[in-house]
Amino acid sequence: MDKQKEEFKLPDEITKATGMAPKDLVVLSIPKMGKGTIFGDFTTKYNAIILDLERGGYDYINARKLSTYTTSETTRYESFDNYIKFRNLLLENKGKYEYLLVDGLSDLDELAEIGGTKAYMNSIIGGSFNRELDALKRPIKNGEKLLPTDPEYKSVLTLPDGAGYQHTRKWFMDQIEIFRQIAPYRLYAAHIADKYIKDNGKEEVIGSEISLTGKLKTIFASRVTAMCKMVALDTERWLNFDVLNDSIVAGSRAPFLEGKILISRKEKAGKITTFWESIYR
Repeated sequence: MDKQKEEFKLPDEITKATGMAPKDLVVLSIPKMGKGTIFGDFTTKYNAIILDLERGGYDYINARKLSTYTTSETTRYESFDNYIKFRNLLLENKGKYEYLLVDGLSDLDELAEIGGTKAYMNSIIGGSFNRELDALKRPIKNGEKLLPTDPEYKSVLTLPDGAGYQHTRKWFMDQIEIFRQIAPYRLYAAHIADKYIKDNGKEEVIGSEISLTGKLKTIFASRVTAMCKMVALDTERWLNFDVLNDSIVAGSRAPFLEGKILISRKEKAGKITTFWESIYR
């Protein structure tokens, strides 16, 4: 009992904050704002790797990356299998990279339909889902699992009353937890659901939601350290951490991440200079 009192003691002192750089940083933008170039440059400055899930995002960008997405040569399901292989390889070598960049969240959300379906098929409650059928088109108990190429194969999202979304959300958030095991710091690129482009040489992303499915947008937003919108001003790109109205696409638990922070500038010769040291000091 005395030992327990020594181990569990009510504090008298103030514990100083230890968190500085954001463990999870989400950068939101509209397409073609130069996010890929800025992320790619990050991997040249830091011990970092990009898990590239967005088609064509890094074809013309120098970066340390693992890429998988649907193409004319790679089906959606093959891309999913590649993702699982890449993710597992990173997990087997966790700590090799200090920073893991995932681009983008909407693409991971699309993969969640496949992942959530597979997870449901492997669960007790979904034991008869996507199983081989008898002559009356009824699932055969303990029958072989249908493959995604089978015409009778169904997505978990076909379950009635939207019951399938809980399985896709869980699979998505499970990936976020796995990413936290892979690297101490994670950066995510995402698109925004709403946008507004100003004139007079200025472009700004304005909206209230991340481009994710249903409740997932708020669940994910509650789990990250910082979120910001990428703002374009002529040849400069800024990360805006200001929270506007009821927006959930900006804000930070890291106190030094506030307002607008310059992240890149295009020089006269066309070279892009980035300022990631303003975020990761």
